[in-house]
Amino acid sequence: MRELTHLAQKAASQYGLLTSTDLHRSDLSKREISTLVKNGVLRRERRGLFVFGAIDGSWEQQLMRACLAAAQRGVVSHRSAQRLWDLRPWETVVEVTVRGLAAPVVEGAIVHRSWDLEPDDVTSIGRLPVTTVARTLCDAGVHHHDREVARMVEVALGRSLVTMDELRACRQRIGRHGRTGVVAIDRATGDLSHEVEATGSPMEAALLGLIRRHGLPEPVAQFPVRAAGRQFFADLGYPDRRLLLEYDGFLEHIEPAQFARDRQRQNALVLDGWIVLRFSKVDLRERETWVAAEIRRALARPRADLR
Repeated sequence: MRELTHLAQKAASQYGLLTSTDLHRSDLSKREISTLVKNGVLRRERRGLFVFGAIDGSWEQQLMRACLAAAQRGVVSHRSAQRLWDLRPWETVVEVTVRGLAAPVVEGAIVHRSWDLEPDDVTSIGRLPVTTVARTLCDAGVHHHDREVARMVEVALGRSLVTMDELRACRQRIGRHGRTGVVAIDRATGDLSHEVEATGSPMEAALLGLIRRHGLPEPVAQFPVRAAGRQFFADLGYPDRRLLLEYDGFLEHIEPAQFARDRQRQNALVLDGWIVLRFSKVDLRERETWVAAEIRRALARPRADLR
């Protein structure tokens, strides 16, 4: 049956879910739809929402169910959006936002209402509508403290998911409506603005932010170092302690020639008496306490060990 094939394709694009509107737009009669329900091909999930075929049960299907149950106006947002953007990949909550006066009740989901959710605030990841990274971060203060919001901002900037200008523009627009939580994004972007300006790199700014959060001495950014008759510029470091801190980006080291130059540079610095600590994006995102401990341990070296 051609109509059934069309419904199957539509359901596949919505994690196995169909709305009453989807069924009404098909060429199936009410009697044929009733037969499909009776035979178990369609299962009524709730008023206006059906499951086609086997029940998926995945977290993604739960998100789609919440979006469709909200009169197809729902957009994945808040903590669920943070997971989709890999900012907090451990989140399991189902959370969506609808634009309008009232938030519908959807079993198993948290539904927010918003008057300021604009088309520019919405994109998609796979088959799911989701708030943009900028909007997701601006909403993060609803559930998270300032430090966690700052961490997510640092990760998003470091992965080039968002720019500081995009964050500021989104915050300025939604802040006019008295939105809860925008103070957290103000603090995060305010602090990082100075750090990015000081280091010239979002991920180096993330490293600087980590240092400050853990109460470590303030490092010097982008200072010249001479070794083996050559001059280099350090990302961050402590010249008086002969300690350099470097961020290793993956893309920058794929090219073999660049990889070789980095190794030559490090060898020259080590042979000239510098300690070079190198940290990756994963270190900054997932091992913050360890990174701080390594820097603290290097700073605690006896001065007799220094040239």
